[in-house]
Amino acid sequence: MARIWHRTFQDFFSHRRLWLFPLLAGSFWFLTLTTLLLRWIAIGRPQYPGQVNPYVPFISDIGAHQFKPVFIIGCAATGVSFIGTMFAVHHVRYSPKFYGLTDDAPWRQATSLVAQVAGLASAVSLTNLSIFDTEDASVSHRHLLMSTFGGLFVSAVTTTAVWWDQIWGPTVFLGLRKWCLLNTFIMLSQFAIGLAFVALMYENHFKSSGILEWCLTYLGSFWLLSFVGYTMFRDGEQPTISVIDDEDERRPLLV
Repeated sequence: MARIWHRTFQDFFSHRRLWLFPLLAGSFWFLTLTTLLLRWIAIGRPQYPGQVNPYVPFISDIGAHQFKPVFIIGCAATGVSFIGTMFAVHHVRYSPKFYGLTDDAPWRQATSLVAQVAGLASAVSLTNLSIFDTEDASVSHRHLLMSTFGGLFVSAVTTTAVWWDQIWGPTVFLGLRKWCLLNTFIMLSQFAIGLAFVALMYENHFKSSGILEWCLTYLGSFWLLSFVGYTMFRDGEQPTISVIDDEDERRPLLV
């Protein structure tokens, strides 16, 4: 399956530029959030019609009003580059021109496909939720929001599962483990913050839950940026696979 993958996509995109996908995805999302937040502060921190949280507006509340075009463009750009990110992160694992794990376990290869399908679904949902906003289509927006977070959760968990051997197993590729650890740490932090956000929201602690939502989404930009380390081509760097010297191998076990 991995060899079929490589033959299908080997000429799709230069391996030396795949790191641009996560860089663009993280940057687009960070800039979108920052633009919305600074705009809200600059105009006097208003409370929007239908705003559930009376203290800190949710991202969708700001995006549904004065800066809706920015919200749509930012979500669309982030969604498209996120699709590229999921492709790049899993493509480099199996490409002989990169990590070359063509004999990877079948379950990992199948999980890679699940991660990309989930990433595609979340990207489409993210773009649509910016169009069907909380003011004009609150029910549709809520469903799309759940679909976005669900897709992101599945793609994050499955991607971590695929690359777990580079975290837990012996070091094979120089510099890769630190990026896998960073990515996993951010993902677990997002999961913990997400649980706290839901709990506080249901307990009507609106101010704390609003702050946590912004923390959660900002962490998402850094989670995306951490994939740059997976996909950055390193010239001259070879796998550090332990090889037993021929002379040691021929030495008798019993002396």
